[in-house]
Amino acid sequence: MGRKTYYPEIQKTHKKENVIMNKKQKSLTNKGFSLVELIIVIAIMAVLIGVLAPQYLKYVERSRNSTDQDNAAAMESAFMVWGTETTGSNLYATDTTGSTATVTAGANIAFSGTNAGALEAALSNAGLATTTRCVSRQTFNQYVITVTVAADGTVAVNTAYSIATP
Repeated sequence: MGRKTYYPEIQKTHKKENVIMNKKQKSLTNKGFSLVELIIVIAIMAVLIGVLAPQYLKYVERSRNSTDQDNAAAMESAFMVWGTETTGSNLYATDTTGSTATVTAGANIAFSGTNAGALEAALSNAGLATTTRCVSRQTFNQYVITVTVAADGTVAVNTAYSIATP
């Protein structure tokens, strides 16, 4: 059959030491992630970033365009309200060629024309800042709001967006 052991207590101790030694060896060698696992995680993250980054940039540009269009609409409303409220006091002079408010990316709003002062006052009266700037970067780089006042005092407001050139 097999060999008989004359000292069973020594053999039991020896087995316990082996079990304890194996646990220690496992805990010493298993301290963290392997290099291959880390490289795989980094590769997956790179793919996700490569897929999601262009979409994120599109959403940011859409929000900038929306901001510019909202600012232009608020200015148009301010100019129209100022024109309808002040026709009796003639704060808008007759100007068939049109007075303009030009909003660009690099500077404050530039007012020009016969009613330039009245346009600025209309924005201030409406609580809009004259330091508004064009924030869109790819779709357009400026917008021009033209206010025309007919001889009968009728106010017309028109907005034109200029396309950005690379």
